[in-house]
Amino acid sequence: MVKWKLVTFVFIFLIICTYLSSILKQQLEFLTNNTRQNVRVILVFIHIQKTAGSEFERSVVRRLYFGTEPSCRCPLISRSNRTKRINIKLKCNCLKNNEPWLISRFSVGWWCGVHADWITYHRCLPPKMNFEYGFHERKFIYATLLREPVARFISEYLHTLRGATWLSERLSCQKAQQLRNQSACWKNTNLTDFILCPFNSAINRQTRMLSSSINNCLSPSFTYSNLINIKTAKKNLESMEFFGLTEYLYLSQRLFEQTTYCKLYRTCSFQLYLEQNFLNNQTYDYIGKNLTSSDINHIRQINNDDIELYQFARKLFFKRTCQILGIACQ
Repeated sequence: MVKWKLVTFVFIFLIICTYLSSILKQQLEFLTNNTRQNVRVILVFIHIQKTAGSEFERSVVRRLYFGTEPSCRCPLISRSNRTKRINIKLKCNCLKNNEPWLISRFSVGWWCGVHADWITYHRCLPPKMNFEYGFHERKFIYATLLREPVARFISEYLHTLRGATWLSERLSCQKAQQLRNQSACWKNTNLTDFILCPFNSAINRQTRMLSSSINNCLSPSFTYSNLINIKTAKKNLESMEFFGLTEYLYLSQRLFEQTTYCKLYRTCSFQLYLEQNFLNNQTYDYIGKNLTSSDINHIRQINNDDIELYQFARKLFFKRTCQILGIACQ
């Protein structure tokens, strides 16, 4: 009799435990789903110099539609003023839940400094968003464009000849900023001096801006190479659901349309695609007329990390176009 009661008690106890476990599981799933629904997703463009970042980001704020609604509300540009440079700096209203869904020079401007890199954005954005829009759980999704390193390097050199310095760019190490400003690689220079400048931030810029580790920042022997970590740059690039290549802007836009972020809005498409036009391009014209094979090899040598990163990115890019779009399979 006692044994029967004990068996009955154990049986009832197991039933109750199973029931409570089921209820607890349902509650946890509800809380998890509810939390996920409340997470605010923010898309952040790491704008690397001379990669067609302006063209691509401008197409996102002006040519991208979520269903029938424009992704952003942009100021109208009068026909007579379309060629003036001031229009490039106009900011668009890209708000969702009363805060920007896009961090770009064309939505919020240079919030974390001109051409902020991976480390700078990770340090700057969370407190900045909390200060501007209150404390909320947010998920920052990063994106960028990469370009063939020799062309990008020459394009930046030509841009410095037009007066660009990017002195307001925040480097992830204060000592690097001081050395960069002191070296003044952009002042009265020719290409040879630009290449040999010891603290030229154009060298391996793409790898540096995607790196997430700094070595010996306070060391007396600090050099720019301490800011560059090819391993973390590759890892961070691969973690991005979207990145594009300057040489394949149309495919880059097509990939962007298929990102999970874009599909949060069910349908997402560009009203107009960017044209790939290398004719009459100043950079390629300069390379063809002024650089020898020795010059190009030298530029490739000093930008060896960017060369390695770009080769990695190109393989990954076409792997994604093949898997996601079913085109450009190699």
